[in-house]
Amino acid sequence: MFKRLYLLGISLIIFSIPSVNARVTQLEITEIISIAGGKHFGDIGAYEKVSGIAYFEISPDHKRNKIITDIARASINADGNVEFNAEFEILRPVDPSKASGTLFVEAPSQGEKLSLGLLHDIDETIDLNFIDETTDLGNGFLFESGHTVAWIAWQAQIEEIDHRLVVDFPTALENDKPVTGFILTEFNGKSFEDQNPYTLPLSGRDFVKSFPTISTDQETAKASLFVMESGSTDASSSGVRKGEAVPADQWQFAHCPDGWPGEPSLTFICVKNGFLKNRNYHLIYQAVDSPVMGLGLATTRDFISHLRHENKDSLGNQNPTPDIKHVICQGIGQAAKYLRDFLYQGFNVDLNNQKVCDGMNIHAAGVEKTYLNYRFSQPYRVSTQHSERFIPDVNFPRQYSVRVNPFLKFPDGILKKPAFDPYIFHTDTSTQYWQSRASLVSSSEGGTMDFSESSRVRKFLISGAESYNRFNSLAHNGYGERQCFFPSNNLHIGALMRALFSNLEEWVADGELPLDSIYPKIYDETLVEASSMFLPSLIKENFRAALNGSGDMEFGSRVKFNRGVVDLLVPEVIANHKVLVPAVDQFGHDIAGVRHPHIEVPMGTHLGWNLRTTEFGGGDLCDENGSFIPLSLDDSAAIAANDSRPSLLSIYPDYMTYVQKVREATEALVSQKLLLQKDADILLEKVVQNMSMH
Repeated sequence: MFKRLYLLGISLIIFSIPSVNARVTQLEITEIISIAGGKHFGDIGAYEKVSGIAYFEISPDHKRNKIITDIARASINADGNVEFNAEFEILRPVDPSKASGTLFVEAPSQGEKLSLGLLHDIDETIDLNFIDETTDLGNGFLFESGHTVAWIAWQAQIEEIDHRLVVDFPTALENDKPVTGFILTEFNGKSFEDQNPYTLPLSGRDFVKSFPTISTDQETAKASLFVMESGSTDASSSGVRKGEAVPADQWQFAHCPDGWPGEPSLTFICVKNGFLKNRNYHLIYQAVDSPVMGLGLATTRDFISHLRHENKDSLGNQNPTPDIKHVICQGIGQAAKYLRDFLYQGFNVDLNNQKVCDGMNIHAAGVEKTYLNYRFSQPYRVSTQHSERFIPDVNFPRQYSVRVNPFLKFPDGILKKPAFDPYIFHTDTSTQYWQSRASLVSSSEGGTMDFSESSRVRKFLISGAESYNRFNSLAHNGYGERQCFFPSNNLHIGALMRALFSNLEEWVADGELPLDSIYPKIYDETLVEASSMFLPSLIKENFRAALNGSGDMEFGSRVKFNRGVVDLLVPEVIANHKVLVPAVDQFGHDIAGVRHPHIEVPMGTHLGWNLRTTEFGGGDLCDENGSFIPLSLDDSAAIAANDSRPSLLSIYPDYMTYVQKVREATEALVSQKLLLQKDADILLEKVVQNMSMH
């Protein structure tokens, strides 16, 4: 599986640690290279990349491992332990004496690295999955502080393509044979893009390994294919449907890139007349070969613990990250949902009763947890208003603090171990309120009241932003430049996230009181129902208040505490939730939240949602894309366009007025510790430089 051999083909093994509990047994280094052309970052100097494979052994009987679904079905070695391995990468100062003692660990998302793209303002054209000697690593924000940066893969079934970090986990067995079971997999626009393909892998993703069917014969596999227009029956539906049955003679288990009938295949599906890009398809079939997916939780826990607490091996070889004093973990998108689940499942304490992450930035998770600690889990799937709404991601608990489940009447929460709970900055963008039900992080299921939160948690809305945008990203209209009604929202929020990270770091490392939470609330009417919210006329014209509905769902008796075996593949909704969204101002921007200077002093409207064009299922939300709609130049142009927003010239009679308003906005953010002075200066300088164009 792992074919990357460097250093003249000689792997350098630096650890081999016997342990009663058995954690990381070996770190095999396959490459050490200088990065960024040897560039010096501030007073810290140059950085280098260490790549390799971490080997693990854990006891299936340990109380902190027993909750891993199917761990008792994994093969064990002579010591009675389960063995597995995962790829890792570390970026560290070449001069170890310059290291700050802070370890920044990002949980990869589908094997991909995202954090540097967010925090370092690295151009979107640069492949961050393949950092080499020449990679431009942007502003070097983390490096200028001397922080060590690390990634460890945790997600099984990821293909070793596009330089993604991957794992090798054992398969769950029954009577010495791989377990089988029914699964539901969905094919939608993320698989089709702008095409109508004949064939797709059963996973629906080229970069995700498929769970093979037990047979290419539909009857033997007890397989059925269903098709539907949308994942939602109406604007706020929490119900889940599988659709209308596709006749058995119109599809088969086969690989047919050039059309029907193709060659029989255990891992591909072929549709006779092709998949339609304005439809979603649900395939139910008996699958085989499920890795013990929940081992991903142990991978992150034990790798961080190893780097943090083990200084030397039995031969005296040094830890590649010595003298770690603090660990701050970050997850973005799917990885953020994973970190919420990592905490909920109790993995922020290691096998020796030590804390793993001191602080966490959970970014763009909304209220969701991950679909991981299950047999045949599919953690790469993301529920949206339009598709993939069968995922176990929003069931109680939703808040970090412990509270009583209003439906089942027992207490639960994501944070239940006060001695080991980290300090958390939970940051969401506007997109999470529309697609990831972010209002339920802080409000009641009925949408009637706000909840207080743990003193260890701060919540922030980044107003008017998409989940994740790279520096210098270009606006687009989705797949084929035809999918989304409005151009996308390319607002890059790196400057705001750097300020928040700095504040979190001061909380973790220095014990300084952090910023107060900044997010919309019911009591001050900044959190409202989508159907009743004010929107400018130009934006409201095609708006039908679509958002991703939510409800507690029943997946069968073998699912409890977001783990187990799913028996109800099309879940039953047992309690509906009311999802709310941020109220907006006259421009359409979220009133509450941390407002970027380009939101506070707008040239157009940045939205966290977009709409699908008719070709792709008109009216539904356009996946996780946001929108940008420029302001009209003057009042006459606004009237002609039926645009109720103020025009540019009505708010900025000249460009100097605009520059002054931006200066005031940056100064206000700096005074509130929501923008670093260095970033404020850079942002204002760019605005001034643009003056020559006006």
